[in-house]
Amino acid sequence: MMTVLSGMEGNSAERTVRQARRAQRPSGVALGNWSLLFSAFTLSLADEVEDAMEALDRSLRYGQENAAVWSYVLTLSTRALMLHGLGAMPDALADAQTAVEITSHERWGGHMTMPQIALATVLIDRGEPERAEELLGQVTRPNLDGFVMEYHWYLMARARARWALGDGRTALRLLLDCGSSLEETGFANPCFIPWWAEAAWVYAAEKRADEARDVVDHGTELARRWGTPRALGLGALARGMTTRGETGIGLLTEAVAHLSASPARAEHARAEFMLGTALLDAGDSRGAREHLRASADLAQSCGALALAKGARRRLVAAGGRMREITGSPVDLLTGTERKVATLAAAGAGNREIAQSLFVTVRTVETHLTSVYRKLGLTQRAELASVLRTQSVPHPQAPAWVSAARGRG
Repeated sequence: MMTVLSGMEGNSAERTVRQARRAQRPSGVALGNWSLLFSAFTLSLADEVEDAMEALDRSLRYGQENAAVWSYVLTLSTRALMLHGLGAMPDALADAQTAVEITSHERWGGHMTMPQIALATVLIDRGEPERAEELLGQVTRPNLDGFVMEYHWYLMARARARWALGDGRTALRLLLDCGSSLEETGFANPCFIPWWAEAAWVYAAEKRADEARDVVDHGTELARRWGTPRALGLGALARGMTTRGETGIGLLTEAVAHLSASPARAEHARAEFMLGTALLDAGDSRGAREHLRASADLAQSCGALALAKGARRRLVAAGGRMREITGSPVDLLTGTERKVATLAAAGAGNREIAQSLFVTVRTVETHLTSVYRKLGLTQRAELASVLRTQSVPHPQAPAWVSAARGRG
């Protein structure tokens, strides 16, 4: 808990990482789920991605071994949000879908908010803000504002959904409310909920950049104190979006440099987009095309389809060419269909798949028929190559969840 507080204060990434690693390696003590989950969360704030993901994997194994469904879902939702921050949208989508699927079958599901928030967060970047709003509307947990992490993730997701739907006024209100609430808590890490960078985006898009000065100054000071490439990149991005002329272009160029050195690929894509847009406005079509193409390619590889399509539109406006950007047919698969397809592609037979998922062989056959239809395939042998190119993860609840439910 000291590690979490240190990270949320946002004063020293180096000290926070040292504390998190100590928390992960106590002498002679078997770590439980909370130690693993919170050390992973804190490491992710400092861009220590490899260690954070390793801790989350251990936390998920702990949940499996102890039939701890609630903590398993919480860890899965947290990993989805972290993967989203890394620009790994397909993996984030799969984790969030799994968490929502598991929660829907549990008595305590109505008190769980993280799966819906995580899934909504990913859907917004995939260009589905209507579905995101529908999910967030299902969050009915009493006293949600008393849960610091969930509440601010929730506000951020709602704000981004409203902005994606064209409601800048409500988006800004929610973002500013989020900032005021975080200030009351004393949490000042710029990478936890970068509401200030999101507000700068909205202010700039609505031609109200002058109103963003206090928000941007606040956020960039937090970013300077934390000092990671992601934080510094967000700070430069916020300043660049709200500064006109050559100075703004210089700041956006700085943002691209910082974010390209960070694990935040989607934010890197956004910085490329803003730099390309600024260059286009300044009459530099050639420079604009270079950065807008980089944005579209990077965003598409991340699965951030909304940004990819926007970058392509600007690229065409700058005189460039690029084929239409579309989603993957794999996105049409349900969680169970993905799991069945993945096992089949790995060489498992229908009976083996049925036994591992506790379903009938007939159910497996039905799922595979649906997979073939959605992916346009005619035979099992084609699955491996299609799924490999689409990097399909495993969004199905594991067998131990069913066993835990059976024990009540």
